[in-house]
Amino acid sequence: MRAGQGAVAHAENAPEQVKDLSDVPSFPAIYAAALDPRSRLGGKRGKGGKGGGAETLPSIAYRVRKVRIDAERARDFDHLMGGPATDLVHPGVLHVLAFPVSLALMARRDFPFPLLGLVHLRNQVLQHRPVKVGDLVDVECRVRDLRPHRKGRTFEAVSTILGEDGEIIATDVSTYLVKGGKPAAAEPSGTAPSSAASAGAVPSSVASSAESAGATGANASTSVGGRSRRDFEPPQPTGRWVLGADTGRRYGAVSGDVNPIHLSAVTAKAFGFPSAIAHGMYTASRAFTEARVDLSNPLRWDVTFDAPVTLPGSVLVAFEDDPSVGTARCVGWKPARGEKGPRRCFEVEVTTLER
Repeated sequence: MRAGQGAVAHAENAPEQVKDLSDVPSFPAIYAAALDPRSRLGGKRGKGGKGGGAETLPSIAYRVRKVRIDAERARDFDHLMGGPATDLVHPGVLHVLAFPVSLALMARRDFPFPLLGLVHLRNQVLQHRPVKVGDLVDVECRVRDLRPHRKGRTFEAVSTILGEDGEIIATDVSTYLVKGGKPAAAEPSGTAPSSAASAGAVPSSVASSAESAGATGANASTSVGGRSRRDFEPPQPTGRWVLGADTGRRYGAVSGDVNPIHLSAVTAKAFGFPSAIAHGMYTASRAFTEARVDLSNPLRWDVTFDAPVTLPGSVLVAFEDDPSVGTARCVGWKPARGEKGPRRCFEVEVTTLER
């Protein structure tokens, strides 16, 4: 698979432009820009932001060339997830590598929605071949597929990891919810990523309450992810994760993602959260590691977020393997407490693909 196959079409059908960045943007600079009042007002933001223009995604991709997979970061990431350091890169490292480039794109003044406040609903990584520590890769990020959702609108942020010869190594697609606006029945909350994603291009990610799907605005019976809480019957747990108050800070130190909602109760409360919450991609990456996936094979890694994991706190997890189809599945949930029933927090499925 080669880069440049099928340019992204947006509402205006404008041809996509590619902007080359000299380096991967820094998280503090991105979040500072997102907190800038001018950014929140948004010079060209549509009704979903604060401006008066039409809601259209920018027809531009950001690209950073020759990014090296840092050995120290890959090692620290493996250890944080509870696994041994290996020469093959955890796909969570690829997500972390591309995430700030994606955020920088969504922090543009012409992006129609405020960066802080987006909710990360789903993530999918499709990896075509192993990636080794020390490899040089190109990173391209774009946004696409703005569509109505019963709680607002959703879109995909797509990050593509390419080899030096232009080969597509992996695609990371995060699906985000923009809450508010006129509810729409055109897409149920649990709608899967677009067919293009399942065919090889995958959905991406964002910031703010990004990994807090279900944190606010959901009614008592339905999560933001769209699945009924009343329908959730937890399986027999195979383990319990006990997460300390420093979990977000530890992940932030390795990933670079210093979003305040993950760092401490004090910083989280400033953004409307009663306590800090774990990064969604921390829980997803830890589940991936504990599933003991063979990184030498092509794979697909699907994640759905339903409710935040508060810090400090604990979650029950259940792992299930199906060797007949090459899948490993993990579901994590909060146990029942008092009159509150069990609440699913995330679901992870890893599928080993044929070479």
